[in-house]
Amino acid sequence: MVKRSLTGFFLFISVQIIVACLTLLPCFGQTGAGSDIVRIEVHASQHTVHPSESFGITVTATIKEGFHINSHQPPDKFLVPTVLRFNATEGIDFGPVTYPEPTLKSFAFSNKMMSVFENRIRIDSTAAVSSDISAKKVRLTGHLDFQGCDDTRCFRPQSLNFEIPLKIVYSAASTGLTNQKIVEPETDLDLTPDERRAREVIEEGLLYALIAFFLFGLTLNLTPCVYPVIPMTIGFFSAQGEQKRLTMFFLASSYVLGIAVIFSLLGMISGLAGKQWGFLFQNTWFVIIISLIILSMSAAMFGAFEIRVPSFLMNHLGKSRQGAIGSFLMGLTVGVVVAPCAAGIIIGLVGVIAKLGMAAKGALLFFAMGLGLGLPYLVLAMSSGLLHRLPQSGMWMVWVRKLFGIILIGVAIYFLVPQAGAANDQQGFFIGVLMIFGGLLLGFLERGQYTGLFKIIRALLGCLLIVAGIFMVQQAIAPQAEKIEWIPYTNGSIEQSTQQGRPILLEFTADWCSVCKELDRKTYIDEHIVKMSREFSMIQVDCTSSDNICVSQAKRLKVFGLPTIIFFNAKGEELHNLRVVGFVGPDELMKKMEKAVGETIEE
Repeated sequence: MVKRSLTGFFLFISVQIIVACLTLLPCFGQTGAGSDIVRIEVHASQHTVHPSESFGITVTATIKEGFHINSHQPPDKFLVPTVLRFNATEGIDFGPVTYPEPTLKSFAFSNKMMSVFENRIRIDSTAAVSSDISAKKVRLTGHLDFQGCDDTRCFRPQSLNFEIPLKIVYSAASTGLTNQKIVEPETDLDLTPDERRAREVIEEGLLYALIAFFLFGLTLNLTPCVYPVIPMTIGFFSAQGEQKRLTMFFLASSYVLGIAVIFSLLGMISGLAGKQWGFLFQNTWFVIIISLIILSMSAAMFGAFEIRVPSFLMNHLGKSRQGAIGSFLMGLTVGVVVAPCAAGIIIGLVGVIAKLGMAAKGALLFFAMGLGLGLPYLVLAMSSGLLHRLPQSGMWMVWVRKLFGIILIGVAIYFLVPQAGAANDQQGFFIGVLMIFGGLLLGFLERGQYTGLFKIIRALLGCLLIVAGIFMVQQAIAPQAEKIEWIPYTNGSIEQSTQQGRPILLEFTADWCSVCKELDRKTYIDEHIVKMSREFSMIQVDCTSSDNICVSQAKRLKVFGLPTIIFFNAKGEELHNLRVVGFVGPDELMKKMEKAVGETIEE
């Protein structure tokens, strides 16, 4: 009967913790990349307002030296303007946005004067609170969209998110102008949505946050991070022999205190490290390593290998040390084993503590998390004889282990998908990660009675897979080389291009044309050709389907084979001596492009 009641109790606790774990899982996020070109600060003229009251919002953007961003109304329609946008918020009406006067400058990538913002700019707007608003707290959110450039090129458009916490006051007291800085670039601007949700928990008040972190710690008991220490814990308390209830409570409390101290250090180090710790989670390779650890633990759940604490630790700490000091040291050991693994699972909590720089508060919150992690051990130690009455392992335990293995695979995918989304080659990214994991598992982790030559071959094959996987991932996440920006031909393309005062390179191509593909692979990829193409209007006539446009233009320009490259001057007149039919190397094409530019300048 006791054994059946005990089993029911543990099943009930497990179900409750699983529900809590699934509820809290969205907080386990990872940090998105910020902008290396622009950092922004957001100021509100008031941090508390009355219904029907208006206030000002100022966004200050600091642009890195040597760079600029396009103005709000750039002259070229292909350039992305700088735009401040606010997301719709119930009870808040946003006013028009006022942008500063741009600077007119010329750059190597354009023969036009460009309208740009440089150094430090200020963008202003207003917001009004409706008279019937019912909320006491409001978060105004928005983003600054921009395209950064240097003197020779422009980069992909970016967007920086921000939010402004606002309190609605219904009393007659004056709110006053504060000009309070709401958002620092080191904090809000680098917080992911998951980390913002974690921060909201902290901002609800210290007591609320302590309870939430305590529950986070309790859910960690369902992660594989604690599996290696369970046998050590049971062995330690079993070795204490028959103890009085008060004595056992004192020993168990010392043990839990040791765990909490280690987690407290984790929180304090995160707070002291500031954004540098948080930036680790922006590094693709760091996230991959965390994911590989999680996948390896998943493989352990399916029986590939066993996660064991070194025997010398079990023997030295699990048996020889007695009393409160021994219990405390045992708790420290458990914390050291669990904390590094848990940091990968509670990444959103670690990140928000790091970025907000809350050393003291972070230490206190993670201390509460350690207490939550240690609570089940305190209950076990205080229940007379329960350690010896735990349900015997069997097929049900194997099934539970495999369930955890599947959950861990899902967690790894959760971490990897955002990184793959930012990669140039998503397929190559996932294949590369799979090869690295396969090399680790097949070459080193998977248990088996391998001897002799095959043991060496196994290790070599594992190393080859790991190296090849690293190469594939690096290729997938490496920045793409600059490419020619082709303009698809439409009726009137040449006439429109002549208005820009640049020469025109017109190419007839098709997907089925092997020589055209050779041009793409060997000539158009050349960095000098790509750079020179900025001086041209680069237009392509796609003849893959032989539509009316291709047929009519080929007939008009007497094009009889593909590929054909035709040069025009700035007036739209063909430069007949520069026409190319068939493959042309980068050096020869460069000479023809230089002549086309030269003839345009002479005109």
